[in-house]
Amino acid sequence: MNNKALTLSLLMAILAVFFVQSYVSSIEEEAKKKFGTEILVVKAKKDIKEAETIDETALELARIPKRFKEPAAISFEQREEDKEVLRSMKRLTGAIAIVPIKKGEQITLNKITEPGVRTGLAPQVAPGRRAIAVPVTEISGVAKLVKPGDRVDLIAVIDTGLGKEYRLSKTVLQDIVVLAVGRSVTNNVARVVETDMFGGKDRIKSLAEDFSFNSVTVEVEPSQAQALALVLANGDNALTLSLRNNDDTDRVNVGATTIYDVLGPDAMHLQRTPAGKK
Repeated sequence: MNNKALTLSLLMAILAVFFVQSYVSSIEEEAKKKFGTEILVVKAKKDIKEAETIDETALELARIPKRFKEPAAISFEQREEDKEVLRSMKRLTGAIAIVPIKKGEQITLNKITEPGVRTGLAPQVAPGRRAIAVPVTEISGVAKLVKPGDRVDLIAVIDTGLGKEYRLSKTVLQDIVVLAVGRSVTNNVARVVETDMFGGKDRIKSLAEDFSFNSVTVEVEPSQAQALALVLANGDNALTLSLRNNDDTDRVNVGATTIYDVLGPDAMHLQRTPAGKK
């Protein structure tokens, strides 16, 4: 009697397992139809900071339905790891995070980069144009609040050689794009590696919030580059940046300004001839 009961129990257990497996399989099939087959995606295993170099400890593989894959996410069609997948994972070692990546986020191609020929300043210079650096200070550089991608006017203060009262200012270039501020370039890794003077170890300094730069690089035509070189020969403070709205592309016809234009009627108190002349 006990053997019959045991046999019946085993049969019921096997049937229960069969029905459960059948139910799970049907749910999986329904999920595949609704969300697509599962694929492998690369995810962040931990929080990754902006400009941080990514190593193997920061990445992991996860299986998700294909429908849940983010655009541009690094993924593999197979569900299980193999040698090719592992080789591809190793190629990501040494990449650099362009933006902060939270633990569990899918790694997408627009979140990482690596230094190379397509990064840096040169690829950003449009064919037929030139990049030229302009020295700036806290005052001439709009409190150093300009950033790559901004558009500026350049105002030159020119010494005519006839005395301070005969200097003039002139907006020499308008609606000029800023390619870089200091060493911070839009498509480059905004960081610099420095040696810690106390510990002796290398440390990474982000340039995203760096305001210690002393130059701004702008994109101009070759003839404009020559004109700027001539103006800059008057000294480091010969140019002032005037920031404009990125949507404002209008050129304004602005004449030169002298001290007499600034003073107006009060200019009659100044001597209007160069020193030593009558």
